[in-house]
Amino acid sequence: MIINSIAPHRSTVPVVPVLMLAGFISSAHASELPTVSLAPVTVSAHGGSSIPYDNTGVSVTVLDIPELKREGITNLAEAITRAPGVYVQPGGGSNQRGNVSNIAIRGMSSSQFTLPMLDGLRLYDNSGGCNLTPNVLARTNLFDLGTLEVLRGSQGAVYGSGAIGGVIYMETPEGEGEPSCSIFNEFGSFSSYTGNLTAQGRQESLSYFFSATYETSDNDLKRVDGSKPEDSQAGHYENWQEALRLDYRPDKDTHARLTYRRSDSRYQAPDAWGDPHYQYRTNLLSGMVEKKVTHAFATELSGGYYGADYTFGKGTDHDLRNVQLNWRNEYRWCRHQASTAGLGFMHSRHSSEYNGQLNAGDKHEENMFSLFAEHRVTPVENWENTLALRWDASDVFDTLYTLRAATSLAFNDERTRLSASFARGYKAPSSFQRMRGQYEAYGSLYIGNPELDCQTSWSADIGLEHEWMENHTASITMFWIRTADAIRTNWVADHYEFANASGADTSKGIELSLQGTWEEQWNTGYTLSLTLCDPETNEGRQIAATSRQVWAVDIHTSPIAGFTTGIGLSAASGCSNWDSTPLDSRLVLRWYAHYELNQHLSFHVRVENLTNEKFVSDTAWGDFGKSYLNPGTAVYGGCTLTF
Repeated sequence: MIINSIAPHRSTVPVVPVLMLAGFISSAHASELPTVSLAPVTVSAHGGSSIPYDNTGVSVTVLDIPELKREGITNLAEAITRAPGVYVQPGGGSNQRGNVSNIAIRGMSSSQFTLPMLDGLRLYDNSGGCNLTPNVLARTNLFDLGTLEVLRGSQGAVYGSGAIGGVIYMETPEGEGEPSCSIFNEFGSFSSYTGNLTAQGRQESLSYFFSATYETSDNDLKRVDGSKPEDSQAGHYENWQEALRLDYRPDKDTHARLTYRRSDSRYQAPDAWGDPHYQYRTNLLSGMVEKKVTHAFATELSGGYYGADYTFGKGTDHDLRNVQLNWRNEYRWCRHQASTAGLGFMHSRHSSEYNGQLNAGDKHEENMFSLFAEHRVTPVENWENTLALRWDASDVFDTLYTLRAATSLAFNDERTRLSASFARGYKAPSSFQRMRGQYEAYGSLYIGNPELDCQTSWSADIGLEHEWMENHTASITMFWIRTADAIRTNWVADHYEFANASGADTSKGIELSLQGTWEEQWNTGYTLSLTLCDPETNEGRQIAATSRQVWAVDIHTSPIAGFTTGIGLSAASGCSNWDSTPLDSRLVLRWYAHYELNQHLSFHVRVENLTNEKFVSDTAWGDFGKSYLNPGTAVYGGCTLTF
């Protein structure tokens, strides 16, 4: 289910390293050059020639989406908790499906530090926190995702601003095989229902994938003091989501791709300013054309549009429009060296209204130009080295750069691998934060700071993974992240102001991982990840919305053909609230079973929160008794029909 960042050499998962910095170039005859191909962009690599997964020196986890769905995990927020170093505070203050979620990777919390990417586009908002991570986590499901990878640490900052903590990279799957169709239905507690229709296939040079999903839930809103929201509809959630991908390959050297995605969701918040309805509508259109020009040279042009219209509470309306373009080129100098280089452009515009009035301030608009390059050197077999550099110029924050150096060495008959990386990243202030005017939102007044500087980070990690027996591996990764000039939102008298904090915030810790399968013993398998983290602000407090210990465990077995059952555990302790105060620890158990009757019909059942544990993931302002508890024990079941 999980392929770790330093998997053994026998791993067959392709990974592509990123933006390559030109370095020492060795001459070679054309006959010595391996065939070059620009593989799809992935978190672990950013679009260069395909290399074996274990050759990348960065910390990246590739999640197995089909396996996750067999375990009854169908939403993004829960899926990414299987990656080491990831802590998710689900559902915001009400801890429910459909409400915004917070994520911390290696102790770097909030939407400002984790960048989501979908079909090659940065899901970026040049206002507020800059990244759309909370909304993406709250509403994205796995039915229309074929790639899901989590890059941990500032190594992902080669994507640009907002990736100090890491990157979540997602792609719509490519259609494959004979034309087929599947229908998924699931009913469960809290009036929940999820339905999905997927159709895909390949016909000669054209392949297609289409998915449509509807989900709804009334959730389980209960407060610490035993009361329920006055509004009987509070907590109600609905989401419609569609995805389409078309791929065209007229010959072996040419590939064109087009994707379209749409989402329309509604969540009725239990406590809001006036009208509690949250509405979120998005449209994403992306395209890519790749051409292998010669035996050693390939080029790719990609880009797209991302739009979001959303409303949080009465009278607060937002309109986001993003356009992105990228051109990248790959050249293989010889069998041991390759370079990727290119440029990018992004235009982001965000406007908002409060009670029908357009909010004042400088323009909430940004143009960003980027140059990126990476060089990869393999001096000897099984030793991979990369150096990457990105330079950004924006009309909001002037110019900044990011870099990353990584190395990976396999030895001991390739059963052991040592990896290390070092990186610099940044989080730029948004046009909203640097505006000269005032901004009213949710009943509060915000005043911008034109002198606000970018927050910068330095990050390093070193990891060791060993295959101690066939199909069983163990790994340990030590990490360190330090950020300077943290952007704080401070309450001053009767309004909020933005300022750079003095000193540095630091997070350091260890990630441990175990995974394996006994194929001859009922195909029994297990995965375990544990993260021990020490995230502290420059004032000596724990960084807000983080956890010092995070566990994720799954054990499954298949005692008879077609039947799989397992139990999972997720736990967190040493948790902090939005104001850095302590929060409840938690340990949540789940059980699931999946039975494939034949190639056309399968059944599944799962029980969430088996022990009915109660905990608070975010406290209410001023009155702890009004804080919402997590959902109680819930039962879900359904079937999948394929034809």
